[in-house]
Amino acid sequence: MPRPPKYSSEQILDAVIHVLRRSPVSALSIAMVADVIGAPSGSIYHRFPSRDSLVASAWLRSGEGFHSHLAASLAAPDPRHGALGAAAYTLDWARRRPGEAAFFLLNSRSEVTGSEWPTELARRATRLGNDITDTVRTFARRLPGVSVARARFALLDVPQAAVRRAVSTGSALDAEVQQLVEDTVTSLLAQAEPVTRMAS
Repeated sequence: MPRPPKYSSEQILDAVIHVLRRSPVSALSIAMVADVIGAPSGSIYHRFPSRDSLVASAWLRSGEGFHSHLAASLAAPDPRHGALGAAAYTLDWARRRPGEAAFFLLNSRSEVTGSEWPTELARRATRLGNDITDTVRTFARRLPGVSVARARFALLDVPQAAVRRAVSTGSALDAEVQQLVEDTVTSLLAQAEPVTRMAS
């Protein structure tokens, strides 16, 4: 019976995020990740065949988790309440897991690795982008008068701008920042009337 792996993929990806809290993506190496968990580099290569596949996998895990929470927030019966919940989640994520949030929110897919993504990871990245777009589009349909571009700006660009500023200046995502984000989101969506479902 084969022995269970000593280092799980999740532990390895967590180590990537740990490294990225003090080093830029371009500087990350397999050896740095292995050092965090006390594993030989071979244990990393056993699960991730290259540095690029390791970094891409960490970015995808963060992005897929972000989308899952975004979609759950926007499924709220009141779409405006859902929008505020989605913005609050983004800020809370950046407070609780600043390295992970900054890694995903501040690095585009093209900035994550220096080469072509492995085929399966490229498919996942494309699917993630499409899923986020579909989630925003579905939300916009619930508020007539709100374009997809406006919804995307409210749901993604505004809270992410607050995170970007906090990361670049070392400032806090405090209650004042959260209120400013909420006020902006509310203002952007204020002109629309939510779709009400017909009683069956």
